[in-house]
Amino acid sequence: MKNLLKTAAVGAGVATACIALASPALANSVSKAYGDGTISYTDSSDSFCAYAYNSDGLRSVTVKLTPLSRSGPAPHWTDKNTYYSDGNSGSTCKSLATAYEDTQYRAEVWTYWGERGTTIKVDNFTFYS
Repeated sequence: MKNLLKTAAVGAGVATACIALASPALANSVSKAYGDGTISYTDSSDSFCAYAYNSDGLRSVTVKLTPLSRSGPAPHWTDKNTYYSDGNSGSTCKSLATAYEDTQYRAEVWTYWGERGTTIKVDNFTFYS
């Protein structure tokens, strides 16, 4: 009976340690604003969106996503505001749903504003899908 109690106690301790040391999900949501628009990643929907502000002439936000730690989609797109003939008034979103959970991504972000007349790289960061 003593050995049975020892075995049960050791088993419970190992189970508790495994739960305490288990890796948490790394995915997180991200939202950033720049002078010409915004980007956001929503983990619950695996959706990465770019939005160019609809004010003061031509504006665009370009995003390039590159999977680093595992395979997954690698979208590269531009959201254009309504001052462009092919622009839109809302966000342009891309799905990362086919990426493995907790895939590390590099996000590169460029913006354009017609009055400035140049495209500038405004961010380069990593996140987990």
